[in-house]
Amino acid sequence: MAKKERKPDQGDEKLYALRHSAAHVMAGAVLELFPGAKFGFGPPIQDGFYYDFDLARPLTPDDLGKIEAKMQDVVKHDAPFQHRDDSEDEVRDGRVSIYQHDGFVDLCKGPHVASTGKIGPFKLLSIAGAYWRGNERNPQLQRIYGTVWPVQKQLDDYLKRLQEIERRDHRVLGKELELFRIDEELGSGLVLWLPNLSIVREELETWWRKIHRDRGYTLVYTPHIAHEKIYLRSGHLEKYGENMYGPLLLDDGTQKFWIKPMNCPGHIKVFQSKIHSYRELPLRIGELGTVYRYERGGTLHGMLRVRGFTQDDSHIFCSWDQAQDEIGKVFDLALEFLSVFGYTDPSIYLATRPEKRLGSDELWDKAEAALKTALGIREVAYKVDEGGGVFYAPKIDIRVHDAIGREWQGATVQIDLNLPERFDVTFVNEKGERERAVMIHRVLFGSLERFVGGLIEHYAGNFPVWLNWEQVAVIPVRESALPYARDVATRLRTENFRVHLDEQAGDLRNRVKEAQQRKASYMLVVGDKEAAAGTVSVRRRGSRDEERGVALDAFVDRIKKERESKALPADFAQHEPSAGDSIA
Repeated sequence: MAKKERKPDQGDEKLYALRHSAAHVMAGAVLELFPGAKFGFGPPIQDGFYYDFDLARPLTPDDLGKIEAKMQDVVKHDAPFQHRDDSEDEVRDGRVSIYQHDGFVDLCKGPHVASTGKIGPFKLLSIAGAYWRGNERNPQLQRIYGTVWPVQKQLDDYLKRLQEIERRDHRVLGKELELFRIDEELGSGLVLWLPNLSIVREELETWWRKIHRDRGYTLVYTPHIAHEKIYLRSGHLEKYGENMYGPLLLDDGTQKFWIKPMNCPGHIKVFQSKIHSYRELPLRIGELGTVYRYERGGTLHGMLRVRGFTQDDSHIFCSWDQAQDEIGKVFDLALEFLSVFGYTDPSIYLATRPEKRLGSDELWDKAEAALKTALGIREVAYKVDEGGGVFYAPKIDIRVHDAIGREWQGATVQIDLNLPERFDVTFVNEKGERERAVMIHRVLFGSLERFVGGLIEHYAGNFPVWLNWEQVAVIPVRESALPYARDVATRLRTENFRVHLDEQAGDLRNRVKEAQQRKASYMLVVGDKEAAAGTVSVRRRGSRDEERGVALDAFVDRIKKERESKALPADFAQHEPSAGDSIA
């Protein structure tokens, strides 16, 4: 899951024009500093702008400062943005829109500010590689990102926000806290879950299984590869083949198999393993199934956009009469599920039929109407994402906001009338006749890799007690208190807490600091006084305050309640959503 380059809302014409104009000024400055530079695209995006360049040498951070200085000169010059329409050659027989400022000319539709002097405070941010037209088979260009705002305070606030995003970067925290690794020898886009993060995953999976069993789901396992014929029938090879790995030639090359990109066909075959009566419906099938999808190398991004991931796929097989109720139950479960992690007040989108799709318009009309009805019953405000559905079904997208207000792709609910048609998925109705089933696809985590990578940033590495790999650090003041420290650690372990017993000698302050750096939820400091009284001194992660003389039994009761309630950590702070980049 990588950050999308999102255009700003063109409804805010002034902001769009400001960022578009800044992009042109940057391009002109680059051309002046690097004669012979060639240009790619240079659009405004959410919170800023970029431009792609083909240059004779790689840019450096020092170059950004020079380009900025040249841009400031152009702004001070206050050159007008001049627009004209020119005729194209006879072959193309048309007209093009051209804008010019201070000698720099580019083809674009605008809009722009009146003159370069109207451009507000700006900052060039970074350099990245980008393929021409996003195709990795094309030459690689150099992309310069920048941001511009109407007033200095907005720029300052945005730069502070970027610092906070950098502080929370899951790739940086992943290395510092020994959470995950991506090894290029193993392969790009393939995640190694290290022991600490594996604990987080185990807790999440255990909880996921419990809530699904409690809600009547049957949990299954399906193979990682499947014969080509199932993907021809499902439409995956036709509509999704460019994202699939294969074929694998088996049985002396006579049989073609593909690595599964989705769990749906396997769940259909589970349903079809016997004939089902209407009395057995709805049948809810769930799986934590690992899938593999081809992503271009330039789009891979830590745990957020990968090539192999585990998806918490569930498929509900039901009658049309039951579908509305099942969609509602899934939607309600998704909101309840996400709130546990501090994801509240999500944005809801109805993603409609894409251009590349299966099935008739009649089936799509029926499916989209069902999702609209489910949202209408709950009086949910939503936006329409035109063409954002998957190739076999429309969907409800639940996008959540993290602790610093960024929008992330969350749970989805899809109602599918196409795959049941293609696979002849039926049940025996009350009349003893075969009736076509409805198939509801849904995920709550989505990709576990993406979800947990997002959690690392959401919590800034400060996981709640129930998920944390180190729930308690027990730190003896001196060697004489070590026997009691061992007793405390043993007591906590008998209550199934994950405990780090610090048996090393050294300065107490340094050992407390190290526990803080490891992100231990609690630090229990014990000395001879505590040993005699059967107490502990308690310090929460992120706090300098110490609570002394706490009875060990009382602390155990307290942390058990915190674990069982899945309470958010005391050092978790939720900020208001802002206009920052979305993560999808």
